[in-house]
Amino acid sequence: MPVYEIACKLQHECPYNDLTKKMPEVTFAHWCNHDRDVIEISVEDEELSTFKALQKNLRSLEQALNVKILRKSFGLRSAQLVTESCRCVGIRLGVSPIIEKHNCLRIEPIMYKHGWEWYRILAFRQKDVKDLFDELEKFSNVQLVSRRTLEETAVRESLVLSPKSLLGELTKKQSHALMTAITRGYYEIPKKLSTDDIAKSLDLPRTTYEEHLRKAESKVMKAVAPLLELTSFNDITRKKPARLEQPMPQMIE
Repeated sequence: MPVYEIACKLQHECPYNDLTKKMPEVTFAHWCNHDRDVIEISVEDEELSTFKALQKNLRSLEQALNVKILRKSFGLRSAQLVTESCRCVGIRLGVSPIIEKHNCLRIEPIMYKHGWEWYRILAFRQKDVKDLFDELEKFSNVQLVSRRTLEETAVRESLVLSPKSLLGELTKKQSHALMTAITRGYYEIPKKLSTDDIAKSLDLPRTTYEEHLRKAESKVMKAVAPLLELTSFNDITRKKPARLEQPMPQMIE
């Protein structure tokens, strides 16, 4: 069964859109579980005046959405908010319920930038896509950004994977050690050079360099393992049980 991947942007009456139009240097990323919202805000500059304006506008945003912000945390160029309830409560014509109404799957996060609301959507019938856009056009300026058909593709293969989820735990030394090994051919078959060669070029003891490299390899492999299990699950189940050397992973209900 084909899956249709749709990317679109729209403008409508929405406090998030209004704020990013007012503050074009601000970008919102929004996750929702129909109970609470998590909102990540990134700012393109580090001017103190920008953060003061953002904090002031966040108070106005809280009132416009009619939801309570449970937690606020601010970084150098970012902020994170957690709301007490789903923001759909405070928006008269929310887009997410309409996406669900037409049997489509919203892939988070929703992005807000320069007064536009950006969505990535998976649909399973062309009629659902048409009906969805027909309804969105009734109250918003909606534009199709891209559309592609994913033939015989599992939905899980269309979901976004953040590089930070794989590499975020690496220290700078570990990241540098791993990238040096990759770029200099350590992982080529056959190897172009040894860890001793790399360590000498970096003016490091071999044992120190190898420690950074092994820790980096361990962290990346542990992060990749759950994904590897998912992608290889179908291949594993095709084999006869007698040939399996490891217990077959249990399917999560």
